[in-house]
Amino acid sequence: MKKFLSLMLVGCMIGAGILTGCKNGKDPDGEDPDKPDPGTPEVADDSIQTDRDSLDFVFNDLYNDKTMIDTANGFSQASDVTGGRFFVNGKYYKTISEVQSRQDVKLELYNDQAARMVNVSAGMEFTIPTTEEITVDYTLAALRTQYHFDDSVLTFSAESKNPYTSLSNAWYVYINEWGIRHLVNDTYYANQNLTWLNKDTLKFKVNQVDEKTGTSDGVRTYPTVPNGDLTTRPGYEIYRFDILVNEDVAEGETGRIERPYYNIGIIHDVKDNVNCGFFVMKSKENKAELMDAIMMSYRKISSKGLQRTYFDPGKPVEDPNWNEETTNFFRSFMTQKKKSWGVFNYSMPGDANSLVPGSGSYNEIYNKSVKIQNYIEEQCWGGKKFDVYMTYTHIGRGRDAQSIAAADAFHYYPLEMSKALAGGNGDGTKPVLEFTYQFTTNNNLVDQELTPMFDILRGDYDEYFAGLAKDIKAYGAPVMFRLNNEMNTDWTSYSGVMTLLDPDIFNLTWIHLYNIFIENGVDNVVWVWNPIADSCPYSGWGEDLCYFPGVEYVQLLGGTSYEFNNYAAETVDQEIVNFKKRYTALYEKNAKYFEEWGMIIGEFGCGSGGEIDSKTGKETVLGRNREAQAKWIEGMFEELNSDNPDPYVQQIKGLIWFNANDYINGKITNRLKFTDAEIGDRRGEDYLDLKDYAWKAFAKGFKDAEKFEN
Repeated sequence: MKKFLSLMLVGCMIGAGILTGCKNGKDPDGEDPDKPDPGTPEVADDSIQTDRDSLDFVFNDLYNDKTMIDTANGFSQASDVTGGRFFVNGKYYKTISEVQSRQDVKLELYNDQAARMVNVSAGMEFTIPTTEEITVDYTLAALRTQYHFDDSVLTFSAESKNPYTSLSNAWYVYINEWGIRHLVNDTYYANQNLTWLNKDTLKFKVNQVDEKTGTSDGVRTYPTVPNGDLTTRPGYEIYRFDILVNEDVAEGETGRIERPYYNIGIIHDVKDNVNCGFFVMKSKENKAELMDAIMMSYRKISSKGLQRTYFDPGKPVEDPNWNEETTNFFRSFMTQKKKSWGVFNYSMPGDANSLVPGSGSYNEIYNKSVKIQNYIEEQCWGGKKFDVYMTYTHIGRGRDAQSIAAADAFHYYPLEMSKALAGGNGDGTKPVLEFTYQFTTNNNLVDQELTPMFDILRGDYDEYFAGLAKDIKAYGAPVMFRLNNEMNTDWTSYSGVMTLLDPDIFNLTWIHLYNIFIENGVDNVVWVWNPIADSCPYSGWGEDLCYFPGVEYVQLLGGTSYEFNNYAAETVDQEIVNFKKRYTALYEKNAKYFEEWGMIIGEFGCGSGGEIDSKTGKETVLGRNREAQAKWIEGMFEELNSDNPDPYVQQIKGLIWFNANDYINGKITNRLKFTDAEIGDRRGEDYLDLKDYAWKAFAKGFKDAEKFEN
């Protein structure tokens, strides 16, 4: 079996990767989940239990009504339950006789034809009509649960995070924006070579984009669904998709995609605009009927207890493939008291199209980059030198749906320019390279309905990735390799909303690239995993932990949390969120899992006020909040330079200011840049108004930080 195929087999175990016998996470409220619970003192293995009193309790007494009944699947009375598993706070128990308010309880009830899965703490239940014994992964139980049986992996998420509750059409907005947006778009299927198997039998209407107005409902520019299937189950609304990930496989050969059939079901009570069940099942064959049966068995019930997560990534470990220079860099970076600083301005060009020294526009771009770096160091930072040089590259400029892009459409590694602008190993003589690489062919413009993720699974980019690996190895010096940042969003082409609501695809492609690097002898890459602070879409299945590929493939934690500071001038003092609050919140989110990890803030910034108000879309005064920006920077350095730093500061090892703006119709919204216009890439913009504000704050902060250099 090919290595890639073997990875597919364990794809759903990536990250914490434990099945049934879950590791214990920390209670978010401080309680010890290892402490025995009254009424369930005896720990069991993962075998099915047959204690009659326990089975009668969960079926008859836990809810004191007919909650557990599912007549269609043979659960009419307690005696129909022949066995079960009782999962409480991270362990299976032999018996259960009560459920307490601080417990996370999951029940698995069996008869001779099906298994009833009861998520007591989330308040949802459903039946899997299979005679196979089911192995359950509760690693990320508060976010999602995965059920392994037969040749299938079923992921269930109990969702309850709709932010649009103030709207009269709250459910409609939520499900179209963050659930089915791409699943109802014909262009999406064509571009990714997917087949929408049940399109002709749907029981809901898709409003296609109007060719004249460019919208489907007067607001959005993508197809929408006014209502799901309201006829199959009275009182419930259902969205069902059966999809095949196509792959050209020669006769007698095995494909690289182990489970190419996706059966997706989303269901909610029509009276409930917040809670819903997300089901994504991948299999070796189409199991549409099984998913239909699951939809019929689903029920929202009263929640009891507290949901928990049992994720444990493990301590960061040095990659055994590293060379000595990279190992020494990593050890130094992890233990340093100083903070390593860098700036992103714009990307280095790759070595394709003759962009090498002495040819093409290489010299122009190189000289421009050096000029900007020197300007920032000397004028804006008061003499502070770059410790890190950050650049972006993605796969290419795009391709059509029929063929892989021509060779000259790929973006190549900037081998020569990265040697010239970076090339450091942490000794302070030259900046260390942070290389942000993204699995996108169109710079994250998801509205083009393009993602390369399925082609990566098919192996279409293997030769290109091998070339990337060889160039990075040829670069020689250590590279902080920041792969696919902000994956827990809806605007990146490698996010779950672009991959059939399945973050496992992100993990599989990450590991696939890692293995290609190792096969090509890459020994100088430190892998950086960098989600954004606040996951979007608001969901459990799309949270950052679902995208963690495993401690074997990651050595550094990345962080991103912006303060755009684009508020009205009269309200800025009340609305701006300082550095401490932003990154304390991020630390506390991560501390349960990544407390012992080092972090590099892969990109961040505080703006000075754009000429367009990002909330109202109206024009306003450019740079109006420069004083608040300077105070924000001053407060940041007070935290970073403290003699007794908070734990969140101790975790931060490096910071990259994102020295670029956001624009709407050519006008600045989020003004994060602080360089003078004459050396920038948009002539005519002037940042000299920041000279007595942000520039002075940076210069003073770096001067105060010199104590850590000694």
